[in-house]
Amino acid sequence: MVFTEDRDYQYQPLIPTWVSHQRTSIETVVYSSRKSYLRQQAILGEKDAQDLRYIDDAQFDRYYKNYLQGMGDTEKAFVSAISRLGKYPVVGGMAVRWEPEGIYVDSSLNLYDESLKTAFELAVNNVINLARAIHKPAVFKCCMFNAKNTLHIDRESEEDEFIPAHDLIIPYELSRVSSHKDDSRTHSYFEDGDDPDELLKLPDGIIETIRQLNAIHHTGCIIFEALPTHLKIHNYYTLLDHSQEKNFRELLLTLVKQIPSIKGLGISGFMKLPYKDTRFFEHKAKLPEKYYPRNPKAVVEESNHNV
Repeated sequence: MVFTEDRDYQYQPLIPTWVSHQRTSIETVVYSSRKSYLRQQAILGEKDAQDLRYIDDAQFDRYYKNYLQGMGDTEKAFVSAISRLGKYPVVGGMAVRWEPEGIYVDSSLNLYDESLKTAFELAVNNVINLARAIHKPAVFKCCMFNAKNTLHIDRESEEDEFIPAHDLIIPYELSRVSSHKDDSRTHSYFEDGDDPDELLKLPDGIIETIRQLNAIHHTGCIIFEALPTHLKIHNYYTLLDHSQEKNFRELLLTLVKQIPSIKGLGISGFMKLPYKDTRFFEHKAKLPEKYYPRNPKAVVEESNHNV
């Protein structure tokens, strides 16, 4: 059996991916507004919509196919393509907004394995191309974090408070180069509005601390997931303005001290992108056809001639 020599696949990344040179073990989890997206795309009866609101993620995965029935193949493929990004060691986030004239994409994607850069960028291109083929107005948000950094706090019953350990901290990283805040390009935690799937109402004190964090130039996310006897704090933070490290660290410590004030059950989270650097793509129903050439030798000869 004879194989031709390998050639690098030529492509253009549609949105940027940053590669971290730190050797970090990443177990990526994708947290997304897929329930809201399904509601927007599928035609659900009142009872179905009510059931969809109150099932947890494990149940949602189990009954996923049932709720995909009302969606088109492209929408199904888009949701699946987003989920597959979690197969890569990546942290960050993405927000896609569909409008009549096209789609608007905000993103911050940080890959922790340079050898996977090509494969990951092609996977992201696939997400964008599928999104361009969808025309129905909607919003889709997702953030990707390292599950190994998730903080866990237990309690005996739902009536008890969540008491963090005395040495519990919310970790963060420093960017390689300090970058001062540019107000004209700042993306806000609160810019995308409330997520209707988030049933946990955070105390005013925590919201105020998050507002203060929002004023410091950084990227990342924090998600509080309150269960009857367990609290998960999913997090990913990179501080971009190193001059604010003292304030940033103190605010994260304040957040930890405010954990006992959390009441109720559900999920509430915030995602902050490093810049408001929105990419626009026109709608595109399908990609150009690309068949294997009828005469491969002629293609090779033409390619060699042009070199």
